[in-house]
Amino acid sequence: MDVLLLLVDAALVAGLAVWMTVAVADNWRHPKLNEEAVAMVVRFDLMAEQYPDDYLALAHRRIDDPRTIGLVFRAMRLAETLAAVLLILATLSLLAAATGFLSPVFAQGFAIASCAFFVCIWAGFVIGGNYFAYWYCHQWAQSNHFMMMYWGLFVLLIVLT
Repeated sequence: MDVLLLLVDAALVAGLAVWMTVAVADNWRHPKLNEEAVAMVVRFDLMAEQYPDDYLALAHRRIDDPRTIGLVFRAMRLAETLAAVLLILATLSLLAAATGFLSPVFAQGFAIASCAFFVCIWAGFVIGGNYFAYWYCHQWAQSNHFMMMYWGLFVLLIVLT
């Protein structure tokens, strides 16, 4: 039964790893796509256009500087890249533990930390997005960030048990 649980954990962590790897690969190959989306949120572009009165209440939070926006995007991409690498290594660790080549305690601990990091990234996007009121005009981003956070949390809970 222990081997089966390690294999299930590995499969679930692998799902997060593959998703994050695909997302991060796109952010490295086509950075302008996501960087521009981040810029639109932190500049309040759509809110200023669609909700001008509400925008005025939050305009002091606006980030206009392209260099600052670029730094924010690169930090986000770096965190996502680290998460992808950690999740891949956690998956491999769980598989190695299932085959007896690694301690199950180490593999599960590593998977727990990796999944928690994944959850923290998406929680950070939800928190940052809330600060920039992305729920006004970027509901698709907010919904996606919540779904990723919940997916990671569910996997984390299973790996913890």
